[in-house]
Amino acid sequence: MQSRKERIIAERRTKARKRKVTFAGATLAAAITASSFALTTNEAKALSGTYTVKEGDSLYRISKENGISIKELKSINKLTSDKIYIGQTLEVPVKLQTPGDSLQSAAVYTVAPGDTLWSIANRFGISVEELKKQNNLTKNMVLIDQKLIILDNIFYKKAKVIGAVDKQTVEFISNNNHFVLMVPYGTAHTYQKLAGKEVIVSYKNGALIQIQ
Repeated sequence: MQSRKERIIAERRTKARKRKVTFAGATLAAAITASSFALTTNEAKALSGTYTVKEGDSLYRISKENGISIKELKSINKLTSDKIYIGQTLEVPVKLQTPGDSLQSAAVYTVAPGDTLWSIANRFGISVEELKKQNNLTKNMVLIDQKLIILDNIFYKKAKVIGAVDKQTVEFISNNNHFVLMVPYGTAHTYQKLAGKEVIVSYKNGALIQIQ
């Protein structure tokens, strides 16, 4: 039987090989738990589709069907009144649902202490310019607790938290399979309080995006 250290080393080698593979773009809708975070206007736009107003529609009905408030719907579409007209195109967030073990197209990452645009982009295997473009950023800086959209090839998995491996990786177990995910350097110990807890993790490029 492999020791924990041997298992982690083997897992890292497997992930290193997987990172060399280019994945096809995901076409599934983003699946984000509604109670996990509050979308800003920019985030909602980044995770939005379009809806064409039909006869009998109202802001109340459209907002209810799409799981947001009238205020959020008006903010996303820069509406100054509750009036809408037939044929009008509105931006609406994608349908929200609870993710399971699956491949999705978007997730939201919360900036941690010590993060920079470069370190975040590098961890998720994308360029700084791509990260800035996805989030409508004009400057090369981010703030702690700022929300960033991470797009394409996002994996969701139900798992149990085992605990910190070192300063930059956290171990999980799912269906009796152990795996480790990178986190911002120096933050792994903060996940110890979740040891033994069943969670849903979203990750990309072997790096943790969010725990729900």
